[in-house]
Amino acid sequence: MTGPFSVRPLAVADLAELASASAEALADWSAEQLARELERANGWQFVVEARGRAVGFVCGQSVVDEAEILQLGVVKGARRHGVASLLLEYCLGFLAARGINRCFLELRRANRAAEHLYLKYGFRRVGLRKNYYATPVEDAIIMEKVTEGNIS
Repeated sequence: MTGPFSVRPLAVADLAELASASAEALADWSAEQLARELERANGWQFVVEARGRAVGFVCGQSVVDEAEILQLGVVKGARRHGVASLLLEYCLGFLAARGINRCFLELRRANRAAEHLYLKYGFRRVGLRKNYYATPVEDAIIMEKVTEGNIS
């Protein structure tokens, strides 16, 4: 899959398509879970679109000067084409514009590709949650990005 890619807010119309992609091991979120994200107080959600199709998404929340990335996923056919980097760059720019200076996230210990991406963007490991994930049982790595002034 090649671009052009564009980033826009997640819309209700995206939910079924992203949930279907999630069933292919995108992020394992249902349409109902994604819909709840749209209702989250202090939440933000973005989609990367290519040729009229949602190929990746990020959901998070912010409180005062801190944020948490709750989920970032890219459909299988769009992986390794810069979609996750585009989502993360957009997200970090969005947070910086709001004066956010700290961002957290967690990921499966085995998800080395995601960990490498986050390290590339200045996140660092700050903790471990033993046996956090249930299916399969796996530890969660907690990562954080802190900057002076804002998150960019």
